[in-house]
Amino acid sequence: MKEAFVNICNVPTRIITFGKWIEESMDDVSEIAICITGNPGLPGFYTEFCDTVHERLEKKIPVWVIGHVGHDDPPENSLREVPQLKGNEEIFDLDGQIKHKTEFIEKYVPEHVKIHLMGHSIGAWMVLQLLQNESIRKRVKKCYLLFPTIERMMDSPNGWTFTKIGLPLYSVFGFLFNLLNRLPKLFLVIIIQIYFWFSSIPSQHLNTVLSYIRSTVTEKVVFLAEDEMARVRCLQKDVIQNNLPLLKLYYGTTDGWVPVKYFNQLKEQFPTIDAELDTKKIDHSFVLRSSKQMGAIIGDMITENSNVIGTKAN
Repeated sequence: MKEAFVNICNVPTRIITFGKWIEESMDDVSEIAICITGNPGLPGFYTEFCDTVHERLEKKIPVWVIGHVGHDDPPENSLREVPQLKGNEEIFDLDGQIKHKTEFIEKYVPEHVKIHLMGHSIGAWMVLQLLQNESIRKRVKKCYLLFPTIERMMDSPNGWTFTKIGLPLYSVFGFLFNLLNRLPKLFLVIIIQIYFWFSSIPSQHLNTVLSYIRSTVTEKVVFLAEDEMARVRCLQKDVIQNNLPLLKLYYGTTDGWVPVKYFNQLKEQFPTIDAELDTKKIDHSFVLRSSKQMGAIIGDMITENSNVIGTKAN
């Protein structure tokens, strides 16, 4: 694994790779897998998942993960800083995130390399937008939309909770994130570890959560979520219809963001669509507790659609 901050859309962005690093020669690479995260878009949450995918692919296909612009601050000694949210909203909204992913792919993925796009949650919606860019679409081998928030987000149970309860609370108590970051780090670590223990979350996510609770990051996470509620409403039927052969969708059965009825209605509208329902009760936020499980599932899906790996992994 290699990770570093690189400038994409003039903003430092954390990239994590398994296999080839983004700046290495890709002359001997014919396929690559790229993971676009959910929200919050911190690649650190996806390291175990992407490592498992890479292992499942027998390390023959590089696996890269890119988060969302503004969701991960570079080290304090970095030469470049992430712009503040106020006055730069167009950088951090959904359109800015699509521009960010487009520039990354066009800059670092050569035209001869076929792409397996993995999009989790709002990352799945972003994948659909990328498919409308012909220069990217022609390079796509397959898209894997995981627990896809691609329609009616505000109408979902979690969407209602976020808009009716979460946002009002944040508007009142958001200042607490500033106070938290003024506490001694050891005290913060203890608080987070206690929460992890009660929630059965592995301690490997500690540093990523410490990054997430920075007020400069949290405000951009919430800002993007608000934009999602406002814009991710109607299913983009034309985009789905025009890209049916490229799409593979994976829905959960315990998903508060994407109820099972969304899956059933999708199958009614597109009887031939390649969509399946999870049978293992994996959570929407699978990266917290089920990274290896999902990594094996997606690794096998990529194997089935790859020209690089001849047989399905065991």
